[in-house]
Amino acid sequence: MTQQPPQQPYPGQPGQPYPQQPYPAPPKKRKKWPWILLALVVVILALAGGCVAIVGTAVDSVDKQSKSTTTITYQVTGDGSKASITYTASDSNISQDTAASLPWSKDVTLTGFVKVASLTATNDFEADASSTIKCEVVVNGKVKFTNTAKGPGASASCSGSID
Repeated sequence: MTQQPPQQPYPGQPGQPYPQQPYPAPPKKRKKWPWILLALVVVILALAGGCVAIVGTAVDSVDKQSKSTTTITYQVTGDGSKASITYTASDSNISQDTAASLPWSKDVTLTGFVKVASLTATNDFEADASSTIKCEVVVNGKVKFTNTAKGPGASASCSGSID
């Protein structure tokens, strides 16, 4: 009789010459939250940087406007020899020149965001009935505001924003 090699049992059967190896452990999943956190931090930093740039530009613009100056000339003319004059001075305070000789002129430098000129000229109370008084606010060589009044004690007012 011929000898036959020993029969191998089916896999998973006892007496298997080579035991089946266990499956390798699956690779560890990488956590996603550190990447999400990093992306969130980058977005927040980008937004903050953009805000700082915008605010910085706005602050520079406001600073330049607040320091900008404009020189204006107040002028008062009239038929009489004297007038009482009230005007906005360079420090935004009201100044007055009573019994000013005509013609009268004053250069004033205005500073800040809103530059408002105000000039009121009042005719002398001893002026005759036909006596006129005229006020003018001149900006960059051009008359911006003008007004004329007639009679004793009459007032001519010129005022407004020069921007």
